[in-house]
Amino acid sequence: MTDFLFFSGKGGVGKTTMAATTAVYNAMRGKKTLIISTDPASNLGDIFETRIGHTVTPIIANLSAMDIDPDAATEEYREKVIGPMRGVMPDDIMKVLEEQFRSACTTEIAAFDRFTDFLVSEEFDLVVFDTAPTGHTIRLLELPVDWSKHIEESAKGSGQTCIGPVSSIQGAKEKYDRAIAAMRDGSRTTFYLVLKPEKTSLAETLRARDELNTLGIRNFRVIINGIYPDDEIVHSRYANLSALQARYLGMIEKALPYPSSRVTLQSGEIKGLPAITDFAGVVFEGKKTAVTEGFHQPGTFDQFADGEALTHIIQKKRDTRIVIITGKGGVGKTVTACAVAAHLAGNRQKTLLVTTDPAAHIGQVLDEPIGDSIGQTKSLPYLSAARIDQKKSVETYKKKIIDDAVRSGYSDDMLIALKEELESPCTEEMAVFEEFAGVVENGDFEYIVFDTAPTGHTLRLLELPYDYARQVELMVQIKKEGGASDRAQRKLESLLGKLKDPATSAFMLVFYPEYTPIHEAKRTLDDLSLAGIDVQAVIANNVLENGDKNSDFFHRRAEMQQHYLEIANKLFQLPVFKIPMFDDEIIGLPRLKQVAEALFQRECCPEGPALNSGEI
Repeated sequence: MTDFLFFSGKGGVGKTTMAATTAVYNAMRGKKTLIISTDPASNLGDIFETRIGHTVTPIIANLSAMDIDPDAATEEYREKVIGPMRGVMPDDIMKVLEEQFRSACTTEIAAFDRFTDFLVSEEFDLVVFDTAPTGHTIRLLELPVDWSKHIEESAKGSGQTCIGPVSSIQGAKEKYDRAIAAMRDGSRTTFYLVLKPEKTSLAETLRARDELNTLGIRNFRVIINGIYPDDEIVHSRYANLSALQARYLGMIEKALPYPSSRVTLQSGEIKGLPAITDFAGVVFEGKKTAVTEGFHQPGTFDQFADGEALTHIIQKKRDTRIVIITGKGGVGKTVTACAVAAHLAGNRQKTLLVTTDPAAHIGQVLDEPIGDSIGQTKSLPYLSAARIDQKKSVETYKKKIIDDAVRSGYSDDMLIALKEELESPCTEEMAVFEEFAGVVENGDFEYIVFDTAPTGHTLRLLELPYDYARQVELMVQIKKEGGASDRAQRKLESLLGKLKDPATSAFMLVFYPEYTPIHEAKRTLDDLSLAGIDVQAVIANNVLENGDKNSDFFHRRAEMQQHYLEIANKLFQLPVFKIPMFDDEIIGLPRLKQVAEALFQRECCPEGPALNSGEI
């Protein structure tokens, strides 16, 4: 019988590394193992240094790997469901079905349908799931429950779902029910909660644990990753970080009373099979350090752009300036967004800070509660903030669609069908997009700064405008001048116009100077470019400087960073800005001021008269 291991946690805590190391370790001990990434921005190929696609790919003896590609899964799923109908159904009916299967719903159900395939298969001894950052993963794990329920309820009603008749997907319900049972079976499935000894990482892990509990999942183990080696860090100016980590280690043990492992941060990269094999000694055999590959980078990277260049990029050129900050999970997007927003607000520019990340950490970084409606922060009078609450967004979205339909004069039967369709699990994605679009249209602020979800989730959000107009049109079935479909189209055109206009929107990518974050950022830049959106700057976070080379550990890591800063400069061909590594957590306004001063190379949040229009 197949066993299942899930690796979950906040972005950047090392889930993929831990999943890959566990898969290699078990394969080398004779277990037929498959590792699957459910992350839209998968890094499995980067770690194994080989191309991994949407098919099961052999890596070494007993080990195969696969990335679930949403687009490929969608094509497979569409053909599986409607293929048998070709030549049987009339052409006009097939045309309607094929159009219906191009909705946002299809992409979501197809990806998770492929995911559940491996929860009901007995082909492997062990299946390891490398998941997306927590918010996206919780959504994925909820889907078998939600879709099973939606199919059941639709069968009792109209017999229709947003991706076609129940009769065409009824067979899926049994598979989803078996997948749910497998995930809840503690004798077969273990969830590894991976985290770092940090405030935001612990908070997100606790939230994930609680949400998994509500799904009936309770078999947990804990991996605490990224612990600084005591014998090295005491010789550096970062000794305070070790003490801080020790405090969080104690808090983690109390808050997460499950079997746990502690893993020391390595001075080299975990990339390639030799490094993964060595790292297995740290994870499974208790070694403190094993991966110490040196880069021997000559000289120091000195091509960072200055603060005036960043001021020019962010500077308002229209009534409202939209600043969107994205990147791989865990690279410091939230801190960067908060620091930029604090800088703008401190200079008396009316600023709104919004997070589209389901994990929503801006309140923890600002060190004050942030609600799901726009409200002024306590720390800065010119700064307002809000988080997009997915559950609340769904209810607001449903009401809006129904109200539009009522005003358009739809019959009772049409309203019943529409309400039933809005119970589809994929309505949540559309609801979040609706909130996102509403914020972009808000004209009450001079600057709107978005702290986005990790790249895969963010790219999906930015793809939704194309699906959104189509879905509204499908739901209402008819076009009526001034009705929901026309308003959706106008909203779509307005939003895309603003995102593509560099005079209105500025996109910035944050990365750590390491292989995986840089190459994920480059893939994001390319994907945005295909959508007609230009990235205007990149920000290197957690950069070690010359004074940090007084211990062997930090000297090796600094040389690795210098190597990748050179690569990033050539790869992006964009201004590169720097946030140095700090010796404490970035929490609260005083620390955010330090980050902003490093970015803009000038005093942050000065007291005094308001600046002239256009200055920041």
